Amino acid sequence: MSQPQPLISVIILNYNGKNYLNNCLASVLKNNYNNYEVILVDNASTDKSIQTAERLFGDDPHLKIIKNKANLGFSGGNNAGYAHCHGEYIVFLNNDTTVDTTWLTSLADTMQSDPTIGLAQSKILMMNSDQIQIGGWIFSDYLIRKYSIAQNQSNQIKFESCFEVSVASGASMITRRSLIEKYGLFEAKIPFFYDDTLLSVKTWLAGKRVVTITDSQVRHILGATSAWTLEKTTFNLLRAKICLLFDIYYQPYELIKAIFVNAVDTLISTIYALKGKRLAVVYANIQGFTWMLGNLRFLLQNRHTRWSKAKISPQELREKIIKIHLPMALYLLPSKLGTTTFTVATTNYEHTLHKNHPNK
Repeated sequence: MSQPQPLISVIILNYNGKNYLNNCLASVLKNNYNNYEVILVDNASTDKSIQTAERLFGDDPHLKIIKNKANLGFSGGNNAGYAHCHGEYIVFLNNDTTVDTTWLTSLADTMQSDPTIGLAQSKILMMNSDQIQIGGWIFSDYLIRKYSIAQNQSNQIKFESCFEVSVASGASMITRRSLIEKYGLFEAKIPFFYDDTLLSVKTWLAGKRVVTITDSQVRHILGATSAWTLEKTTFNLLRAKICLLFDIYYQPYELIKAIFVNAVDTLISTIYALKGKRLAVVYANIQGFTWMLGNLRFLLQNRHTRWSKAKISPQELREKIIKIHLPMALYLLPSKLGTTTFTVATTNYEHTLHKNHPNK
């Protein structure tokens, strides 16, 4: 006799998503997993997207709609959705996606069969092509470079059905309620771009794995929910990297070294931005490190709080996050050689993830 399916809660956060929310909901409500609920959280939209969703899908028994009185952002909005869900597993799904019919079943089956997995993402494809958008994120030494597995490669490439990544993409990811209850969910004060990454860090610290499940496929409109300027995007990406540095490099001497290396790398990019008269990047880089200096107490307190519950050592965490290793000069010297070498290293790493790889 087969065991009953565990209840899965799918949280979809919406803000002014009139151009894509309906397609997302239609695909999710047609998936072939039976025991699920959809918590649609609206962050005080002004484009009538939530009213349209109510009219088209409001009678579906799987759907529950939560309306926030203000825009609570990614962290606050998803936390509000979690407060209303009841699933053993929790899925976070962007509103600018559409999902395959077996998307949720593949996530559930893998999580059920492998208790070592704490957080898993789907394979994210471009919306209108057969190219992979995000196969999972990996980092290089001292977080200098971040790379998406198989980005812009054909979906016909065969990867292992489940493989580890540094951090998961928040476009479509599943975790366990038991982990959330013990280690917490998103944190409202954490800068954007680090919110979903932090969930991966907490998962690794809990002694669980972060993976990509390739049979679970989602199509995603790249950049649809972002209307930020170059300056704001650069600033928030830098803040997110700084937060990750403080959480990953726990030993003080390692943290100081990591900050120094990234400061030099940022200085180089700032010089190039000045030469190219991209002042928005210059301002954003200055603001990023100014923000770090003004928030040192916040960063150190958060690091202490997270590591107080850690199940692994700082060295083990670095090994899980840092997947690509190159001589430091190749990162810091502004040359094509560094970019080429990094590309070769990531390609070689991807080959180890291919199904039936000869070295396995």
